Amino acid sequence: MTELTLSQLISGLAADGGPDLRGYKLTTLERRIRRRMSELNIGKYGDYLDFVRRTQHEPSALLNTVLINVTEFFRDPPAWEYLRTQMLPRLFQGLRPGDTFRVWTAGCATGEEAYSIALLLAERLGEDLNHFDLKIYGTDIDDDALAVARRGEYAAEKLRRVRPELRERFFMASGRGFRVNREVRRLLIFGRSNLVSNAPISHCQLVICRNVLIYFDTNAQKRILERLHYALDPGGILFLGKAESKLSESRLFGPVNSRWRIFQRLPSGDGVAAQDQPYSGAEARKQENDGANARMFQQHILEAMRAGVIALDANDIVLTHNDAALAQWGISAKIAGRRLQNTELVFRCPEMMARLESTRAGHHQSVAFQCAIKNNGSDDRLVAVVLRPVMAEDGQRLGTVIYCDDITDREKLQGMLEQFEATSEELQSANEELETTNEELQSTNEELETTNEELQSSNEELETTNEELQSLNEELENMNEELEQRTQELTEVNSRYTGTLESMPWPVVLADSGEKIQLWNTAAQQLFGIGATSVVGVSMDRLPLEAGARKALIRRYRSVMSRGRASVLPGLHLRNHGDLGQFDIHFTPVSRITGKTDGVLIMFGPPGGGRQFRRTATSTEHRNAGAANTRKPRR
Repeated sequence: MTELTLSQLISGLAADGGPDLRGYKLTTLERRIRRRMSELNIGKYGDYLDFVRRTQHEPSALLNTVLINVTEFFRDPPAWEYLRTQMLPRLFQGLRPGDTFRVWTAGCATGEEAYSIALLLAERLGEDLNHFDLKIYGTDIDDDALAVARRGEYAAEKLRRVRPELRERFFMASGRGFRVNREVRRLLIFGRSNLVSNAPISHCQLVICRNVLIYFDTNAQKRILERLHYALDPGGILFLGKAESKLSESRLFGPVNSRWRIFQRLPSGDGVAAQDQPYSGAEARKQENDGANARMFQQHILEAMRAGVIALDANDIVLTHNDAALAQWGISAKIAGRRLQNTELVFRCPEMMARLESTRAGHHQSVAFQCAIKNNGSDDRLVAVVLRPVMAEDGQRLGTVIYCDDITDREKLQGMLEQFEATSEELQSANEELETTNEELQSTNEELETTNEELQSSNEELETTNEELQSLNEELENMNEELEQRTQELTEVNSRYTGTLESMPWPVVLADSGEKIQLWNTAAQQLFGIGATSVVGVSMDRLPLEAGARKALIRRYRSVMSRGRASVLPGLHLRNHGDLGQFDIHFTPVSRITGKTDGVLIMFGPPGGGRQFRRTATSTEHRNAGAANTRKPRR
């Protein structure tokens, strides 16, 4: 079997319901996927694709490996300060209480940047905060990260860039960290959305998309920029990340401050924006005038209904709705005249468009399902939805009516089940399908890792290595100090040892195992008439002795070396400055810790020195052995 390439693996993953990694930079993907394969001890792409197909939770594990949620409050503080002092006053210029102000944070990860802009807006508006229709949307594909964002709870170290006055005003202690208070949390709506393939949030004055674009290849960046352009109202502001040095589609945005990556929407572009403009025109106005009375009665009927109702034409453009629908979905009346896919409703209920499409493929049958709506600062709500196609007599599709009812309360749920008894089985089936596809939806992947953030991760690794090197250097410095101390101790011992030898009245000579002279005290110099510099390192057979005496001395030396026991050579005649004298020569072995004799201490004493001399010799033997046995310092 031919081995798969990386591109084939990515296509295979998407085709099998795994993470859809198409559009991301291949070099980054290769590193991240290889890392996951290494953890599993899998070497080939084909084997890994088989593993993903066999293992239920592997798509989620791969997603966690690919995604790196590197974010923080007020990341790049100077950029946020410019946004606060220069751009927000500009964006709020001309706005009055009751006006709408919408912000979209795309790729919000765990929510720090979404809360950052919320804090700035809450600070700016102060007591007028509740007088504006202010909404901040945070989208991401990582469900775990979105769960953190919805809680709004962060460790104390995460708040290091939050100004003290903001921390004191908008945070409260919670567990081992701090939680954003309810006043700010209610401003935010977090939801799962694919930046590449899902419809953008529209009619925004500010879009924050920091360090997201550089995850994608050039074509994907172009598509994303078109969506961001459409998301912004004319004159809206796009706030990018520090790592995004330039825009690949400059015709869509003009720079406001290139240093801090702040751009303004230009009135150009023909992509998403051109093909999804709100429905308006002469024909629509004429129909509205001609049917004014009929529409009035229709609206009264709609408002009298308990259930929410939204009517769409054949092109999925919102024709009308009642207030109950707006209240249940938490959306504004501005959806009228716009394509459904470009409204807040689709953001609130991501599966709406897929369900709507199924009514076209299902022989014009109604489709029922449930949708959970996340509410910051309050309990989640559950809305039951029925999509009913409207058909002409000739079978032509005229549009769709969306019926919705809040079934959070169990009694309402029971009433809804009775009201739609004919579709209860299908509703239950749809609910089960929704549950079983949750894990499949998790396999859809948006890469949040950027080259800059990878470099940041590598930098952290380098910092760790540097700390290890510093620790090792400290250990070496400690070892060096210990070495210097031991050297000093050895010098002191050697000094005492030399002083002891020099203070002795008897000649003392130390010969090593190679029969070479290593020590020669002053008394020996006086006896033989030769200084230490002339004899140290010289072989014993060159001592200035008569041949017979020299041979006797060397013979006894060798005997002591081989046996390792002290010995005395009595009555040896030696010449002292020309005079012939008699000496008792004492041989004392010098041993190391191992017990092996590696030298002999030779002392020339007066004949018949008796016990006193032997005690002195023995004491000298112990001192010399102690000096010789001194451990060498570690290197």
